Amino acid sequence: MKPLKVLMLALLAALLGLAAGIFIAGPGILLRTEIGQALFERLVPPKYPAPGGAVAIGDTVRAFTVTDFGGSPRTLPTPGSWQVINYWASWCGPCRLEMPWLDALHAENQGRFEVIGIALEAPDAAATLLTDIPVRFTQHHEPPGATDSSVHLGNGWGVLPFTVLIDPQGRLVKRHIGVFAGEAQLRQWLQDGMR
Repeated sequence: MKPLKVLMLALLAALLGLAAGIFIAGPGILLRTEIGQALFERLVPPKYPAPGGAVAIGDTVRAFTVTDFGGSPRTLPTPGSWQVINYWASWCGPCRLEMPWLDALHAENQGRFEVIGIALEAPDAAATLLTDIPVRFTQHHEPPGATDSSVHLGNGWGVLPFTVLIDPQGRLVKRHIGVFAGEAQLRQWLQDGMR
């Protein structure tokens, strides 16, 4: 067999394998890489287009308000500090997987950044996750849907978990759609963003 044919067959087999993986496991496989994140954003139409457009990487984030579990409002982002904002819901298995990783980051951050959780569901439902997996970082909630703050930050697909990094000047530095491949990838994502 000619080398070009072998190469073409190998490429076709790889594409079929990727398609089968996506069909069986969903798009999460793609979302575990930077290339997959970029492809997902370009090829999958958003379910909730942000009114006025989503914030682009490098843009200043318009202030938004969420509510803590005691009923007090909080305006984000907070000027002057790095913030990792993670959107989650109690019914989301991958969100449950990420919570201990985020809590470990929070415990080790030594004031370099703040980790903030935002549940996109009713507070009573969200509290079940916080009972099952207690965390030390601040938690808030807001109703999910076409106008929630995650959509404004670029989550037009409503995928959870969804994580963003905002710099001390209030600019969106990075976003990650879906679950990280592991705690090491989350740490590398944060380190790359804070350079």
